Amino acid sequence: MSKYNSKTNLVWESSAAGIIIAVIGYGIFSALENTTYQILVISITLFLIGFVIYYARTNTFSILFEEKHVVVKYRFINKTNYIDYSDITELKYINASKSPTTNEIKFKHEKQNMSIKFLTIDNIDYIEFVKWIKSKNEKIELTVFPSDNYMNHRLQEIYGFKYRK
Repeated sequence: MSKYNSKTNLVWESSAAGIIIAVIGYGIFSALENTTYQILVISITLFLIGFVIYYARTNTFSILFEEKHVVVKYRFINKTNYIDYSDITELKYINASKSPTTNEIKFKHEKQNMSIKFLTIDNIDYIEFVKWIKSKNEKIELTVFPSDNYMNHRLQEIYGFKYRK
């Protein structure tokens, strides 16, 4: 049974990107008079839309934090990855303006450093989530971006000024 869960936001982002590419392609297509260039613009537009769809299909996932490990289930392909808590090296809280708040987990997988980004656990539950994940692996480094974010202050209240180490 999962304790915490989240997902990526790629479906909406890729849909918006596909619409933007289609509108730009249509604008260029209608501005051209040469049939060869129009066919070239249609081909490039369809290729870019296909690439966005492929990217979204292969990178959209749900992440479940279970008692023994982290489960990453990909929605559109039949793939599931398991990450041990001992392999996680960093948990990053990212709160950039004009975009949803995300988390990034950096971990080691077969001697490679890898990372995944997903929508953050709710702000109310985030401190509890951090305490819970730190109980699974004390060596996880906590990072907040930007460093003047209020979450940085909340983590300092619990772990002190040296919570990143």
